[in-house]
Order: sequence, then C-alpha cells, then structure tokens
Amino acid sequence: MGVNETKPIADKLILEHLKNSDQGVFELVFKYYYSGLVIYADQIIKNTTVSEDIVQTIFMKLWEARESIEIRSFRSYFIQCVKNSSIDYLRNQEVKNKYRQHSIDYTQVEMQEDLWTIMELDELIKQTIDKLPPRCREIFLMSRTENLKIAEIAEKLRLSGRTVETQISKALKILRIELADYLALLIFFLN
Repeated sequence: MGVNETKPIADKLILEHLKNSDQGVFELVFKYYYSGLVIYADQIIKNTTVSEDIVQTIFMKLWEARESIEIRSFRSYFIQCVKNSSIDYLRNQEVKNKYRQHSIDYTQVEMQEDLWTIMELDELIKQTIDKLPPRCREIFLMSRTENLKIAEIAEKLRLSGRTVETQISKALKILRIELADYLALLIFFLN
C-alpha cells in the first residue's frame, strides 16, 4: 500500500477517535493542520489575526459537531471550510464597508443640509433685524451682540430699563413672526 492509499484509513481512524471525544487525537489534528490552514486563509484574507480566528473557529465547530460529523478527508474538509469561511468574511467586510461609506455619505449630506439651514437662518435673521425700527434694532443688537444687560443699555442710551425691555420684547416678537418656520432653530440662536 502507498501513502495515498493509507490516508483514507488514517482519516477514518481519526474520525472514530474524535467521535469518541478523544481530546488527544483532536490536539494532534489541530497541531498538524493549524499553521498550514492559517497560511491558506491569510492568502485569501491578507490579515493574519483574522485568519487565525477563522481557523480556530473551524476547529471549535469540528469539536462541537464531532459526534455527528462525517469526514472522508480531513485535508479536503479543512481546506473547504477555510475557503468558505474566508470568502464569507470578505463578503461581510464588503457589506460593512458599503454601509460605512453610505453612512459617511449620508452624514455629509446631513451636515451640508444643516450648514445650509444655519446659513439661511442667519441671513433671514439679519434681514429681519435690518427691518426693525432704528432704536429697536440698536437696543436689540446691544442686548444680543454686545451681551449688555438691560441696565447697561438703559444707562448708555439714557433710557429707562422698562423702555429697553419693551424694545427687546418688540424685536423678539417681530423675529418670531418673521421667522416662524425656523422657530426651533431661532430659539437656539437667540438664547
């Protein structure tokens, strides 16, 4: 008998020992095939860590299914398992990459839309403020852009605090009416 003729007999004996939960035989099979299978997986995947994980998973599944599994040739079985698992991994990565790219594209579109909305809102606010009566506009801008308190504005302009409050309220009311479609964003910008 030649070497190739004895190989099926050896595989059959190994399988019998595995079905009987012989851990020693399992360890021998692991040590004999492991490094070659990792190299084979790495040729497909180009990532040694992932290749090692794939091969270890294949051996785990072999051990878990040992009582019911039917194998004629361990070499053929392992090569097919590694090939299928590697291809599945690459497909999974491709799907993940497409999802990530789609997610990035969508985020960029959202950011561009948000930026456009903010710029549009900013322009509408400026236009509405420009339409305010001169004294009202002056008081409102002192309040919002210079961050002056009512008492400080009243002192600077030699007005009563009540007049300053009334003018700011008037400006806010006009802004709310003119920018009703943007009220949620307006609240954010004006506070």
